[in-house]
Amino acid sequence: MLSIFLVDDEVIEMDLMQHFIDWKSLGIEVVGTAKNGKKAWEQIQALQPDIVLTDVRMPIMDGLQLASLIQSHYDWMKIVFLSGHDEFRFVKSALEAGAVGYLLKPIDRRELTAVMEKVKGEIEKVQLLRRSKQVLISKYLGELVTAADSAIREQALAELAKVAPEVVARQYVIALISGSAQPAVDQNQGSAVIQSVLKLNSQPLSEGAMLLSHELGWVVILPSAAGGAEDGLWQSLSTALMETLGEPVTIGIGGEGLGRQLHEGHDMFLEAVAAVEERFYLGHGHIIHAGEVQHSPEVDATVNVTVTVTVTVDVDVTLESDILLQKLSLSDAEGQPFLNELHSCYERLKRMRVDREQVVQISKQLLQAIHAELLKYEDRANMGVGEVNEWIQTIETRNTMDEITGYIAALLETIRQYLSTKQQDPHAALVQEVVEIIESQYGESLTIEYLAGKVYLSPNYLRVLFKEKKGCTVHEYLTKVRLTRAVELLRNRTLKIHDVAKSVGYDNTSYFCSFFYKTQGVTPNEYRKKFL
Repeated sequence: MLSIFLVDDEVIEMDLMQHFIDWKSLGIEVVGTAKNGKKAWEQIQALQPDIVLTDVRMPIMDGLQLASLIQSHYDWMKIVFLSGHDEFRFVKSALEAGAVGYLLKPIDRRELTAVMEKVKGEIEKVQLLRRSKQVLISKYLGELVTAADSAIREQALAELAKVAPEVVARQYVIALISGSAQPAVDQNQGSAVIQSVLKLNSQPLSEGAMLLSHELGWVVILPSAAGGAEDGLWQSLSTALMETLGEPVTIGIGGEGLGRQLHEGHDMFLEAVAAVEERFYLGHGHIIHAGEVQHSPEVDATVNVTVTVTVTVDVDVTLESDILLQKLSLSDAEGQPFLNELHSCYERLKRMRVDREQVVQISKQLLQAIHAELLKYEDRANMGVGEVNEWIQTIETRNTMDEITGYIAALLETIRQYLSTKQQDPHAALVQEVVEIIESQYGESLTIEYLAGKVYLSPNYLRVLFKEKKGCTVHEYLTKVRLTRAVELLRNRTLKIHDVAKSVGYDNTSYFCSFFYKTQGVTPNEYRKKFL
């Protein structure tokens, strides 16, 4: 629905226009009224209606002066004049002032409808042109700010100057907003939140702001304001995104202060990217200005990687992987010395501001060493920690040093707990191994001698251990597993009874039926009829 603002100094005329014209049937909503041009202009700047219907002759500021102000600031806004029969000399001036049409007092409803239909047609044309222009502006801004090729950026600036010279003339700050989740947060949902906050923000920040989607996050191109007036906006965006997306975002800001013009847009974007990358050291959820970025010292890109050789980074502190590995004892029930050294090591790397690539390289070496230790354990698959390639892929997706440290610490804790439990009760692990053999091979002819041999125990000792740990004999447990599986198979009516018996380890069907009857109180056939 279109919006209209009414201006008339005559109380009766205003009352008739506001309350006795069915604006809704015309697809129009009255958003405000004023008695003269001066008061009208104050409200129009805030409301920005689609249409202004104004009297020509008014005190303080007349309709022609008001129209001139509107046209100079909002050339898309449509103006319709009201005039009396003795004011035809103003009609020409009104049309020259940019009016779409005029109405004579008192207003004739048919004339009003005709004029408003004309106005709506003009507004549709303007809106179409504005949308087309906005698409072009967005396209050229995206290329100008984010394209790596300087030739593309120069061409985009030239085209933008043709399409929207007023955009090129402004100064801007550019921000990159990046989420913390893996995978990335919902781009559409985040864009809607940012656009909403920008619209709610007061002038001049919201006017002329642009939002671009990028693989690194959202790029906000904002007309600059003196005195750091943007700070409240960044905080509002951070809070709104946190509440909506349920995760903190990092906002990196380039071109701060008075801002810079768009020919430096790419430089400002790179400053914003560098600011966002500070989260590697600071963590998520910060608003970081380009001037706050601390540059890392020069480092040697070569990292020596072996289990027992010192890993050296050409900065003030040397990380020695063999010190870590000396404290790495996966079977140690305490495990704390190594974890303490791990956190101390990464805190040193953080203080030195070792770049992300080298931190990841050092972490890979450590994970490979942990994996080498795990190879000593035949049952490592039971730990549920995956393989070293999966570990490496995980840390490569982490955005902060704390996330990398936390992942390695959690991995070690999982391994430590498994091995600690196993070391506390080695007999339980042996019994569990027998259980797993039974549950996977119940359809075969299993003997106590066979099972004992698989775990390198005597049959009698296995009988005692199994009874102690499981509360039943090996034979009772095997019978229970076979019975459970037999009941499941009986649900399949295509299987014959002897097929079911053979599948669960009984070659003698009669014996199976007898055993089934003793435990269930019915024969297999009766079970099918009664319960299935």
